[in-house]
Amino acid sequence: MSANVETINDYFKRYEWHYEYDTSTRTWVTGFRGDINNFNVLVHLAEDWLYFIISPFVNAPSKEECERNLYHHLLRINHAMNMAKFSIDGDHDVVLTVELPTESLDYSEFSDGINALSYYADQHYMDVLNLAQNPNYQPQYQVSDDDDWRPPGPEGGPN
Repeated sequence: MSANVETINDYFKRYEWHYEYDTSTRTWVTGFRGDINNFNVLVHLAEDWLYFIISPFVNAPSKEECERNLYHHLLRINHAMNMAKFSIDGDHDVVLTVELPTESLDYSEFSDGINALSYYADQHYMDVLNLAQNPNYQPQYQVSDDDDWRPPGPEGGPN
């Protein structure tokens, strides 16, 4: 059975997150206060997927050199992250997403999705922001080729 609006509403209540729901777009609007920034989150229910989206995560870089450095860093981070990914939208803004299949979606997967999005948003915000603005910035979070990092916390999720 696929997740539906009622299921997702129930999961939000169990997670104890406040939200607003837009029936015309099947999208929940929510957010959280991270360690460094406040993040607005859209949760969109499509036919086969549930999308957790922070858009924009960071506005598009204004300098070409910043773009190269930022995109290189985002690709390396994507390789090391679980569940979440960075992408670039049509305006060249950075977007952070988690995509979960709706087929047999249970609460633990929903919770893991929010946990991953929240953790990675906090973990990478300052580096991504600074890379987008400063061509000489050196990221604090370095990703090695053999990085097998997992987020801390219960059941592999963030604290």
